[in-house]
Amino acid sequence: MGWHVNTKIQRMVQRKKLNLFFLITMFILTVFVTSHYNTVQRIHPPVKHPIGGKVQTPKGEKNLPNRTPIHVHRPGPMRMVQEVDCQQIIEGNEDYIAHASEIMNNTIFSFLNDSQIEKIALNCDKFLNTFDYSRFIVSQIELDFPIAYSIITYKDVVQTEKLLRAIYRPHNVYCIHVDRSSGLSLHNAIKAISKCLSNVFVASTLDDVIYQGYSRLKADLNCMTDLLNYSDVKWKYLINLPAQEYPLKTNSEIVKVLQILNGTISIESYYDKASHYRTNQTYKENYKTSKLEPTGKIKAPPPHNVTVAKGSAYGTFSRSFVEFALRNPKARDILKWTEDTLSPDETFWATLAFNKELGAPGIQYSASGVPNRKSWITVGVMWQSKGPAREVCHGMYVRNICVFGLGDLNKIVQEKTLFINKFYHYYQPFALMCMEEWYFNKTFTTVPFENYFYKGLIKF
Repeated sequence: MGWHVNTKIQRMVQRKKLNLFFLITMFILTVFVTSHYNTVQRIHPPVKHPIGGKVQTPKGEKNLPNRTPIHVHRPGPMRMVQEVDCQQIIEGNEDYIAHASEIMNNTIFSFLNDSQIEKIALNCDKFLNTFDYSRFIVSQIELDFPIAYSIITYKDVVQTEKLLRAIYRPHNVYCIHVDRSSGLSLHNAIKAISKCLSNVFVASTLDDVIYQGYSRLKADLNCMTDLLNYSDVKWKYLINLPAQEYPLKTNSEIVKVLQILNGTISIESYYDKASHYRTNQTYKENYKTSKLEPTGKIKAPPPHNVTVAKGSAYGTFSRSFVEFALRNPKARDILKWTEDTLSPDETFWATLAFNKELGAPGIQYSASGVPNRKSWITVGVMWQSKGPAREVCHGMYVRNICVFGLGDLNKIVQEKTLFINKFYHYYQPFALMCMEEWYFNKTFTTVPFENYFYKGLIKF
C-alpha cells in the first residue's frame, strides 16, 4: 500500500513539474515571438483605396505612409520551379544542367501577354495574390532606409513585373518610365499594375526613347525629377535599372551596403580617349527611323573646362547627388551640352563624378584624383571579348552583352554587385525562373552578410 501511495505522490509531483515546465516554455515562446515581431514585420503591399488613394491601417497598428504592417507567421523557402532542380543548376552540376537543357528544349513555354496581365491587374486583389506580392520579410532597419527606383521599359510586361516584384517593398518608391512609342497594351498593363501598389507610379513625362540618344538619359531624368518631388517617402538612395536586369542582393542586403557607403555613390567613371568620337561631333535623333544619326558638325568643347568621362548608364545615387545633378547650374550646363552627343547616359553621370572641381557629393577619389573604381558595384555585365582569358557566356550575346543561360547561374550568384544585366525571360526560360527561386528563397535566409567586403570598397 505504501508503494502505491508513494507512486501516486510521485505522479502528482511529476504532473506539477510538467505543468510548470509547460507554463515556462509558453512564457519563453511568447516573449520570443513578441520580441521577434517588434523588429521583423511581414509587410503586405497596400491596395490603393478606390477613392482618395488612402491605405486602411489595422486597428492598433502604427499608421505608416504607403504600407500596411500586419504581423503574421514568417514564410519560408519553397521550391518554385517544379520541372527542374534549380539547386543543382545553380550549384553548377554540368551533367544536370545538360539534362535540364534537354527538358527545356522539349518544353513549350507559355507566358502571359501584356493584355492578359492588364486584365489580372484590373482586379488588385487578384493581381497581388496571383503574383504573390506579400512573400517577404521587412526589418525595422529596412523601414528606416527607404530606396527609390527608376525602371526603364519599352516592351514586355512579364519581364518588367518580374523585376518589380523582386525589388518591391511597400516602404520604398518606384517610378516606371514606359517608352512613349511602345504599344498601348504595355502602357495599359503598367498603368494597371501601378494602381494596385500605392508606391509605384508611371513617370509624369514619357519620352520616345531612341537607342544611344539623349531621350534615353531623359527617361531617367524624368523619373528622378518625379522621385525628388515624391513627398510620401523620404528615400535615401536612388537606383536606376532597365527591365532586363535582376537583383543579386535582397533589399536587406542592399540596405546594408548603402549604409556602409554612407552617402558615397556607385557610378562607373573613367577617362577613355577611344570614346571621343561620341562627343567630338554632334548627333541628332531621327524619330522617323528611330535611330541616332551623326550630323557631321564639329561639337563645341564642354562647358566649365571639364574633362568628358565615360561610364555606365546605371548607378546607385545618393539623394544629394541626384539633387546636384538636376539642380546645380554647372551640372545643368553639362547636361545641356550632352543633348546632341552619342550615348549621353554613359557620359553625364560619369563626367559629374570625374571632375572633382565640380563638387558633386558622394564621390570618393583616389590619391591620383580619379574616382575610386572599387565602389562600382551597382550592376555586373558580361561583355563579349576575345582571347584565352575571356569569360564564357552560356547564353547569347546581344550588343556585345551576354544574355544569360542556365550555365551562367553558378557564376552569377557569386558576384558582389547589387544587380546583374541581363536576362530575357523567354530565352532559356529556366535561367530566370531559377534565379527567381534562388532570390526569393535567399530573402528568408539568415546567413551573415559579407560586410567586410563592402567596407573594403571605400577604403584605400
